[in-house]
Amino acid sequence: MKRISCALILIVILCAVPAFAADWPMFRKDALHQANADELLQPPLREKWHFTTEGKIISSPSVYKNAVLIGSRDNYLYCINTDNGGLNWKFKTKGWVDSSAAASDDKIYVSSRDGNLYCLNFEDGKLLWKYTTGGTDFSSPLVADNKVFCASGFPNKFIYALDAETGKEIWKVETNQMVYSSAALYQDEIYIGSNDGHVYCLNKDTGAVVWKYQTKGGIYMASPTIDVNKLFFSAGDFDWSVYALNLDKGTEAWKYEIEDNQPTPNYVSTVAVSDKGIFIIAGYEQQYIYCLNGLNGKLQWKQALGPAARYGFSSSACVTEDIVYIASAKGILIGLEISTGVLKWQYGLSSGVLSSPTVADGKLFIATIDGKLYAFE
Repeated sequence: MKRISCALILIVILCAVPAFAADWPMFRKDALHQANADELLQPPLREKWHFTTEGKIISSPSVYKNAVLIGSRDNYLYCINTDNGGLNWKFKTKGWVDSSAAASDDKIYVSSRDGNLYCLNFEDGKLLWKYTTGGTDFSSPLVADNKVFCASGFPNKFIYALDAETGKEIWKVETNQMVYSSAALYQDEIYIGSNDGHVYCLNKDTGAVVWKYQTKGGIYMASPTIDVNKLFFSAGDFDWSVYALNLDKGTEAWKYEIEDNQPTPNYVSTVAVSDKGIFIIAGYEQQYIYCLNGLNGKLQWKQALGPAARYGFSSSACVTEDIVYIASAKGILIGLEISTGVLKWQYGLSSGVLSSPTVADGKLFIATIDGKLYAFE
């Protein structure tokens, strides 16, 4: 176990985006998608600033070198100063920017619903290159090993690896339906879900399928999360289960059947991981945050969050040293004690939330459906 844990630390250092220690430079922070801030951010928090865009925000914030990056449905990617909320620059695309940005080596990578993946200069937001997929892309790019891993939505069904410097295609793999999930990476494999209901494990260098796992749902926005030798995810759709798979073979380690299931689609989040449990938001008419034991899938606690937003997926949790932060679809930002689920703090935002909270440099960033980005400290 110690050997694997050390390997995990090494992989995060080598494969995740090169960044400041306090950065959160891609979707779910790093290549493992654990969304674990590894810092103390004790409630109550106070609003430091907010920035308003001209469109709805579905994108989750990324933080890189004292700047927060956020996409909006006004078709722009924004780069905003983390200290005062001032605009550094904005980049216009021809479609909604629902993807989260990824930052590496002073380059910014982001997908747009206009069917392009853009590479921008971090300092001024100028275009360096773009790769055209032709799809309605939502999947957030992952940057590692001088490659960009991304995916494409309707009418496409592809997962891609591109050269991070040039945008040249290295490989692409076709699934049976569109792909809106975002890739996680561990060692030589990437892991990603597809609307065809499979989780795919692919060789990062060749795209060869190592294994795939069939669920009962169509995996929409939820993305895999990796911890030690397991992969955690929930398919959503009509699948009301949370899965833990063994990384090497894709076999089931355990499965938790959500007890609050209903005869409706299940709107789910991506799993967050701490050493005290794993956290997932699931449900429809009534959503809960579930804290499960990562070793065996047993329920440790749950808390009601209210009804889901009608977008087919949910905001995901973010964990700090002893608080898990979540935002309900109704727009309540909540801090719960990790070990017990006891409410420690809540704050009413201007509208509902699908964006996931980010914690970096002693601040929490969250965006609302009505187009506002908030910073709390």
